[in-house]
Amino acid sequence: MQLAFSNLIISALPIVRRLREHHFEAFFVGGAVRDTVLGLPIKDVDIATSATPEQVLALFDHCIPTGLQHGTITVVEKNMAYEVTTFRQESAYEGHRKPESVLYITELEGDLLRRDFTMNAMALAENGELHDPYGGLRDLELKQLRSVGDPNARFQEDALRMLRAVRFIGVYRLRPSHRTWRALKRHRQLLRFIAMERVLTELDKMMESESPQRALHFAVVSGLLAYLKEPLSEEAQRVLHQAGRDIPAMKKTFENIHELKQTHTRWAAVAIGLKLSQPALQQALQVLRFSNARMKSISSIADVHHEMFDFRTDVSLNAQKRKWLSMVIHYGRETAYEWLSVMRLMPEAALRLSDEQLSDLERWSDQMIISKLKQLSVNGKELAGYLAKEAGPWISEYLTRLLLLVACGELINEKSILLKQAALWEVNSHEL
Repeated sequence: MQLAFSNLIISALPIVRRLREHHFEAFFVGGAVRDTVLGLPIKDVDIATSATPEQVLALFDHCIPTGLQHGTITVVEKNMAYEVTTFRQESAYEGHRKPESVLYITELEGDLLRRDFTMNAMALAENGELHDPYGGLRDLELKQLRSVGDPNARFQEDALRMLRAVRFIGVYRLRPSHRTWRALKRHRQLLRFIAMERVLTELDKMMESESPQRALHFAVVSGLLAYLKEPLSEEAQRVLHQAGRDIPAMKKTFENIHELKQTHTRWAAVAIGLKLSQPALQQALQVLRFSNARMKSISSIADVHHEMFDFRTDVSLNAQKRKWLSMVIHYGRETAYEWLSVMRLMPEAALRLSDEQLSDLERWSDQMIISKLKQLSVNGKELAGYLAKEAGPWISEYLTRLLLLVACGELINEKSILLKQAALWEVNSHEL
């Protein structure tokens, strides 16, 4: 079988040709080959060769010894970087993650044998010919994920491959072969050897894909998340276990999550859909090594949800409006609109407000004249001067109250009017 090359592979052809001109074997390998077979865009190009790292360094002018101990050299060609790795076999793995040592070999088939799944164990020659000794093409045609060789050995070598399996199942809409899935569940406790940062990288790739709900489904039913190096809270583990026991409900809850554009919004939707408490969510985000900025974004959306649902009682429309606009002011317009987008995709009535309520909230948000303190026509210094009062916490309180009144349309955003309102509060406070 011969395949057409994408522009990214064409740009790397000079490297392959130079290696072959010097009597070395050289092939495109890895994800670039898999995605070429599937007709998908490729992100980067990896090359495998019979040349040793020293021989690669001698052949090319611009090289970076990025992984010299494992046989990898980064070759820079026309401002593009390509990883060139020597054919190799790997020894026993250290800590179920990295090989203790590598042995350079001269045969392509032996190099492909060390890879995780058959769809990643294909190689593409300079002339477009596909080398597929382990049946990766047929597995892709069958929409099947299958380990190269013995899946028990592959997962024991590198436990991260289990999370990669779940990601590939979701991203490429595959189903695992029986032997591969059975081995994954048998060895899932080995995930405790994997750094949490690596776990988050894989989970993020799942959530960024076109079908995050499928990857989420397999992540839950595999039970992998119960075996992290740093465990999730008892509540989070219980919630995940319950979700895994009620697959139809979980599928229904997250069936539209792919329509959310931002990854952090998808994560917030997962937290809301699983009905995680705020403490359990915070613990999960910390354990998984989310950055502070991402933690704040996700938690804020979930906080809006909890506050609005706690408030969802038989109150007047005006009270609902004031509560909502106070949320918009506190968390910001962007967070408020992100929560609304999550709500519109939640199918379960117990997890969302009615369409009419959501429309009211969106309309009130759109009608807000201002939503930030800096947009007020008065500042703290002017307020303190007008009231002849020393600065203190009261300034923030008064400014926030003024902002809410203006946002609700109950007060005009003019300095004189705002100062008079503050003076009225001051008089009333003294009378009390």
